[in-house]
Amino acid sequence: MIKKISKGYQITIPAEIRKTFDLTIGTPIDIEVNKDEIVLKPFNAKKELEKLFKEADKFPRHNLSPEDLERMEEGIYE
Repeated sequence: MIKKISKGYQITIPAEIRKTFDLTIGTPIDIEVNKDEIVLKPFNAKKELEKLFKEADKFPRHNLSPEDLERMEEGIYE
């Protein structure tokens, strides 16, 4: 599908695509650049959080309580 960029550097997403992906005014869109192409995808917060948690799982965890962390911040941790 070919669309033109408007004077305000905007692109109109056709109605059938908006309906398919449930896009409404204000829907966040993820814009990715892959070599010689631009990819527009509806932003999925749940999916992004899952990726973030998966990445965080690669790092070691601690067994410190919130109180222990506060003491460490105050410099009185033993």
